[in-house]
Amino acid sequence: MATFPSKALGEATLPRHVYFVLTFIAIAVLAGNLTATVVVLRSDFYSPLQRRLQLALVWLIPVIGAACCASFASIHRRAVPKPDKRFPRPDSFDLPGGEANGL
Repeated sequence: MATFPSKALGEATLPRHVYFVLTFIAIAVLAGNLTATVVVLRSDFYSPLQRRLQLALVWLIPVIGAACCASFASIHRRAVPKPDKRFPRPDSFDLPGGEANGL
């Protein structure tokens, strides 16, 4: 006569570390979706309909949608122009001709 475990068939428990890994993955996906949502909402390049469609893509196809929408929104982000370090200041002797410019 065979003895069965006290648990019903189909009821198997996973090792504890598997739950930690699954929790970490879920938190990482949630953080990525939230980051992509913020990036899309802050973008002023898209119309409101485009923003809604992108947010739907982010939350309906979590990893791929978030990566695509965050990438597109960051491409269209307006860059703040920074002064060029190579450009000489008005009082600089780095101008063509050197010290002769000050004469």
